[in-house]
Amino acid sequence: MTGCAGADRAIRDAAGDRAAIEETRALPALPSDCRRLHRSGVGAGDRIDVALLKTDAALVRHQAQTGHCAAWYDDLRAGWADTP
Repeated sequence: MTGCAGADRAIRDAAGDRAAIEETRALPALPSDCRRLHRSGVGAGDRIDVALLKTDAALVRHQAQTGHCAAWYDDLRAGWADTP
């Protein structure tokens, strides 16, 4: 009977260890900024030079967001690789 008690305890310990590992490996939520969409804001009747400036500004915002989100992911991935 003592052998069974030891096996049961080993199973419970292993289940607890696995739960702890899974908890540390849960992915964090994606930053809300990474889900934001950008629009140019160009309206009907805007002069072409104004439309171009608005579009360029939207592209700059989008590229900055992409850089931020890529850096966040790279940091996450680097930390993930260090996790046993």
